[in-house]
Amino acid sequence: MDQPSDEHLLKQIREDKRRDAFESLIERYEQRLLTLIRIRLNTRERADIEDVLQDTLIQAWLSLTRTTPSNFQSWLYQLGRNRCTDWVRMRTKAQKARDAISVPGSLDRRGIRVRSEDERIDEIIDALEQIPVRERRALSDFYFQGFSIAEIASRHQTTQGTIKRRLSYGRDMVRNELDVPRKTRTATMNTNTEVIKDLPQTRPNISISCSTTEPFPIDLQELAWWFIVPQIGESVRWALYEAVDEGKSFKLKSIHSMHAKHGAEIHGRECVEIDIDEQEPSDGEGFLSFGPKDKSLRIWGCLTDTEVQWIAYESEQNDGKRILYTFLDKGWDQDFGVCDRMVPLNNSLQEQDSEIRITTSDLPRVFCDRVFDVAIGDSKPIECMRVFEIEREPTDAHVLIEAYVSRAGRTVLMRRYNGNRWAKAKDSEHFLGTRDTWEEEFPHADTKTVNGVCFVQYVDCLNCSIVDMGNTKKV
Repeated sequence: MDQPSDEHLLKQIREDKRRDAFESLIERYEQRLLTLIRIRLNTRERADIEDVLQDTLIQAWLSLTRTTPSNFQSWLYQLGRNRCTDWVRMRTKAQKARDAISVPGSLDRRGIRVRSEDERIDEIIDALEQIPVRERRALSDFYFQGFSIAEIASRHQTTQGTIKRRLSYGRDMVRNELDVPRKTRTATMNTNTEVIKDLPQTRPNISISCSTTEPFPIDLQELAWWFIVPQIGESVRWALYEAVDEGKSFKLKSIHSMHAKHGAEIHGRECVEIDIDEQEPSDGEGFLSFGPKDKSLRIWGCLTDTEVQWIAYESEQNDGKRILYTFLDKGWDQDFGVCDRMVPLNNSLQEQDSEIRITTSDLPRVFCDRVFDVAIGDSKPIECMRVFEIEREPTDAHVLIEAYVSRAGRTVLMRRYNGNRWAKAKDSEHFLGTRDTWEEEFPHADTKTVNGVCFVQYVDCLNCSIVDMGNTKKV
């Protein structure tokens, strides 16, 4: 049986994120790549060669899921040469730093041996090798190779803000490895007032216009729709605006700062612990909760090659009792569950104004359809794919999610529409209001009708880490 061509395997990687296709492709060229790396590094140290090989393959996988080179073999070898150059630069600069220090270890005035700078540099390099690849590469590029943040962002195919976060978290990880305490401010920062006051209390004007750009694939690595990627070093800040005044306007409800700082294991599942700081302008109940007596504390998630998995959720009641809800508990899949990273494209919806018709029986629950330009306040428009999350057979007890996701796979705007009867029963766990329907409570709010079922806009969530919320027009 004929083996599939490079082009066929590349297509499977790009379109379907097929890890087995990537492994088959690498097997064809791995031995020559290893030889190239060994010669370029001029070393027989297997650990060094394997480190560079691993960095090369990681970069290859990340790049191939977004682009397809015209000549894979040449492209892969060039990628390996670049990683070898990075390694040699780092080692050369480290050696120069050692050679520049000629003062040996000595004794301080109390007779205690003082470590030489040479030993300290060795410890720092060892600590660097213990932290995740993305943070290690960012620190190496910035401190050892002298690249600017803009240059590093271009090399890593990401934003400057992401590189700044990787540098910040990378430094923290190195400090932890070296047991060096981090200097902290003596003044209290980020109080509710200080965090809230720099954001408009009324939701900024939002402009959404259909684009003529062809649809593009979305690799959504976030825990939808909470904006955070479950990988150590990731962080995000987003604002929730809630409908008020019968739906005539949207007021700031809460700010959410989320940080993925630690690895964890729950019921045998490797995952990442994510801290949540939820703050409100007033003493209302938190939004991220199961019920009116719960306050969100932490969540746990996992990012695989193909999926984003919710693992656990911890909340705290007003009496201080903490409740842990995990993937083994009943109802978990309905509340959280697992999401595919690659959002399928489906343009079978029939849409006219705010009326939508689902014309296919096999419509996925989460899908994207078209490209839109999204501008928030005075910010520059961001090219986004529109993503829907909706039940195949919607009822007025369901919820409709309409989100706009950038080419980088980050949610810029998430809109939630409530079915007219959602959470309207008084014995409902999520009871939110006393009127019979959401249309009666918010008669002026935007609505969408899906297969005859009315959904009423309830909240808008804006990604403050992408959009400059401090410089926006209000409505």
